[in-house]
Amino acid sequence: MNHYGDELTLRLSGIADTRLLLDDQALTTFMNDLVTRIGMTVIAGPLVATEHGPPEKAGKSAVVILAESHAAIHTYPHLREIFADIFSCKPFREADVLDEFHRLVGDFHVSERTLSRRGEEWPRDVQAARHLWSGRRTIVVA
Repeated sequence: MNHYGDELTLRLSGIADTRLLLDDQALTTFMNDLVTRIGMTVIAGPLVATEHGPPEKAGKSAVVILAESHAAIHTYPHLREIFADIFSCKPFREADVLDEFHRLVGDFHVSERTLSRRGEEWPRDVQAARHLWSGRRTIVVA
C-alpha cells in the first residue's frame, strides 16, 4: 500500500427496517461486529449517543476508536438513512461493511459513496514523518 489508509464514507437510503436505529445496545453490538468483521482492533468504545431535535435531525451516533483509526455512524430513522465513515490504515473490504449493514437494517440503497486514499504523501520513515508533522503544526505549551 503506497498510502496511509482508506476512508470509506457512505450514505445509505431507503432503509427497510429502522427498528434498531434507535437501540443503543443494538448499535453497540453492530459497531463491535462491524470492526471485528473487517479485522480492526477496538481501543475505545463503542460510544452511542442520542441526537435530539426535529425528526429529520433526530437519531443516534455511534463511534469506535480503533488502533487502525475509527468507525462512525449516524442514524436518521425518520429519514430511513444512515451516514457511515470508516477510516483505517489497514486494508478492509467494502463488501464486508455493506454486509454488516444489511444484517442490521435489511435492504437499502447506497445513495452516496466515496472511497478516498488518504495520506498519499505521508512518509513511511518515522523521522521524516516527525519532521513533516512538526513543520505543519504550532505547539503551544501552557
